[in-house]
Amino acid sequence: MRENPGPLLGAFTGNYTQWCRNSHILFVVCRVPSGKEVSVIKYFWSYQSDLPAGVGIPNFSVIHFCWLTMSFILILVTVLIYKRQKTLVRQRIQKTLVILIAFLDVSRWVWAACIGHYSIVEMLPLHLCSLSVWLEMAAVFTGKPMLKEFGYALGMPGALFSILTPDWGAYPFLSYQYLQASLGHTLLVMVPIIWVWGDGFRPDFRRLPKLFGALVMFAIPVALIDLLLGSNYLFLCEAPKDTPLELFENWFGNPGYLFPVILLILIVWLILYLPWIIKARLHKPDEPGNA
Repeated sequence: MRENPGPLLGAFTGNYTQWCRNSHILFVVCRVPSGKEVSVIKYFWSYQSDLPAGVGIPNFSVIHFCWLTMSFILILVTVLIYKRQKTLVRQRIQKTLVILIAFLDVSRWVWAACIGHYSIVEMLPLHLCSLSVWLEMAAVFTGKPMLKEFGYALGMPGALFSILTPDWGAYPFLSYQYLQASLGHTLLVMVPIIWVWGDGFRPDFRRLPKLFGALVMFAIPVALIDLLLGSNYLFLCEAPKDTPLELFENWFGNPGYLFPVILLILIVWLILYLPWIIKARLHKPDEPGNA
């Protein structure tokens, strides 16, 4: 039976989290498995390997659900505001968003280098979401439909999967990495939604074969890099912990889990594109002789 921790506003991580005020600064005190209370704010700049056990945010905990709710509200409000703007303002909003995403991505490299943890094994832009950062920026500045298709078909679902089952849960909420990753992935989801429901961009399933081929062509050299560096880019060598991919690995082994991942991609595409296919069929003009 746990002893009374004092003022308690919520149990967030399976232990307890206590919100305190000291000299007008809000910080969090967490009881780790050893029984010791630690102020997690002092780990704001820390790398995962420097964190004590028990300070992280488990997936599907209260804090995780709160952040998900905030993310979806942020996306909804931004889209509603965006739709009310004139074309020039919309362009500025899009450019601001993708520049912010790129800044967050680069800032992670700078943060890791400053604390002595930058590593090419983990921080090359070879994950799907890292690639999406730069392709979404290119899409905004060039307007090319194929790049927007990539953002809708791969960037958006990949980032959404990441915020639903993040692999940065070892970090406390009040840490640079948790906030940077959560905000960055939320914005990666937001930008394609703005294209579709704000600008009227219409996804085209006929582009999917080219996208899938491009993804395979990208994965081949990444797999070679993984073998050379001992890295795990695109999660080709090992499934990330505490995610559905880990279940696939437990069920189908390694590298067998990659086959249900491909099936999952196809199912996601069916969900994303079927409504547009149906809508196009319903609004297709009658051909001569069929009236």
